[in-house]
Amino acid sequence: MLEYFLEVHDILDEHDPVDAIYLDCKKAFDTVPHRRLLAKLQAYGITGKVLKWIECFLSDRSQRVIVKGILSDSLPVWSGVPQGSVLGPILFLIFINDLLEGITSSGKLFADDSKLFRRIKSDEDR
Repeated sequence: MLEYFLEVHDILDEHDPVDAIYLDCKKAFDTVPHRRLLAKLQAYGITGKVLKWIECFLSDRSQRVIVKGILSDSLPVWSGVPQGSVLGPILFLIFINDLLEGITSSGKLFADDSKLFRRIKSDEDR
């Protein structure tokens, strides 16, 4: 986040305007498809026992909630990375790592918050 602010500050310090888009992905951690995540991990070279361990970590999960003191039945979880775990944010970042490919603007990814920005030097940049 600091790197983003420093880059934008440098652009503004040179008196150039900046266009920025802020993306906040709602329920981003909850919507990561396990099969796609595992395929990306494999594409990044994570294979064998480590990949199998991550697959087991994501598999056979369930969730329950308490509403007005009543505990719900357990329901299976088919997607998402566990929030509150050490591995969850890392897996999410791996999943979105290629989000900025093909975009000509600069971008910074911060878990489920992403920022795209571009220095405006001409009318064509707008």
